[in-house]
Amino acid sequence: MEQKMQTITVDIGGTKALFEMHLGDRVEQYKIPTGDGFGIESLNKHLSELESDYGLVDYGLAIAVPGLVKNGRLVSCKSLPCLNNFTLDNLHSRAKTVLLSNDTDAGMHAILNPKYDCELLIMCGTGIGMAISINGKIFSGASGFAGELGHCRVMTESGEFSLERLASGDSIRVRGIKSQKDLNRAGRYLGMGIAWAINLFNPNRIWLAGGMMNSSDYYMGCISSLNDLALTAPLSEVKIARVDDMETLVCRGLKVLLDQQA
Repeated sequence: MEQKMQTITVDIGGTKALFEMHLGDRVEQYKIPTGDGFGIESLNKHLSELESDYGLVDYGLAIAVPGLVKNGRLVSCKSLPCLNNFTLDNLHSRAKTVLLSNDTDAGMHAILNPKYDCELLIMCGTGIGMAISINGKIFSGASGFAGELGHCRVMTESGEFSLERLASGDSIRVRGIKSQKDLNRAGRYLGMGIAWAINLFNPNRIWLAGGMMNSSDYYMGCISSLNDLALTAPLSEVKIARVDDMETLVCRGLKVLLDQQA
């Protein structure tokens, strides 16, 4: 019987990173805090410790980051500035196979179904991202940057702002938003953005993920707004659902990518 490849998948977010180890028939997880100061030194340190603790050599390693990734380089990451321009060459690892992906694109690999013409994954955690699947394949655009929903602009009574400024988890934390009314309003802004995506892509399915989707007020505002603003015809064809086990979504998608490489 062929032995399963041992793997580490790493979902690096704006506030924490999840390391998931597949060790034969055993799966283990390890979490660490991240934040503005998290950089390549921290990542290499934790990878080295895990490799030593589990005796990992010639294994599969896949890393996802919340930013613009092109040709194996993290071009820009607002929530983790110390990782900007990070490439796989910066890693000190014993891994045989190494992959770097945008986190939302990675998550899409865990849930996409080739039988559908179009699926969208909207992730709202520290930031806001969107992945697009066309006929079971990720659509990343001409330069790999498709899906930057969070940078779309919205005109409000207070001025013009990006969706991330109005509806992301980081914006809500910085502004101290806690009331049901304000959380609902923030969710409605995201719903506006999703309505644009429905009108543009006419998807079969939309998946919702990220920490903000655990807030019932935010979630209900989002759903209410997209129902109000999306065109009736494409809205009637789309199935919208929250992702099960959102915390491990990205790591599950990275594991799919590693299995495809193997």
